Amino acid sequence: MGARRSSPPALPFEDLPHRRVTRTSPSREARTPSPTHSQPDLLDWQPPQTHLSAEDIDAQVLEAVGFRPASGGAFLYAVLDLAYARIIVEHGLPFEDRLVFLEAKAAVNVLAELPPEQETGILRVRRRLIQFWLETHRDGDKSCYVLVAKQPSEG
Repeated sequence: MGARRSSPPALPFEDLPHRRVTRTSPSREARTPSPTHSQPDLLDWQPPQTHLSAEDIDAQVLEAVGFRPASGGAFLYAVLDLAYARIIVEHGLPFEDRLVFLEAKAAVNVLAELPPEQETGILRVRRRLIQFWLETHRDGDKSCYVLVAKQPSEG
């Protein structure tokens, strides 16, 4: 049993460095996707706004009989069916209906043209609170405002 073992053969590349060269891996910043291609945070997602609450826009229903608008341009008026005006105050002002708002003088003129037996209500809102969602339209020589849905990023 006395087989003698020989020394291990010499490595063919003894002059190479013994330390392993570390590969350069891309840094964490280089691996993060660019902001243009990043996925939005689904927990921060907000559904599109579909209506404005009556409290937020200071909405009130006024009777058409004996209507006297406030002086100045602080308010806009929508001449509507009385029952529908009350529903809006209860449930909020929907964007999908594209309601038409008038200034005080134009609202008085529209009321004068309606038959007295018609149950008409006037929805009064504070102009500065809905200004962002209004588009100006012209009906002949009269200006009116139409309520439209806009997201804050569109403004």
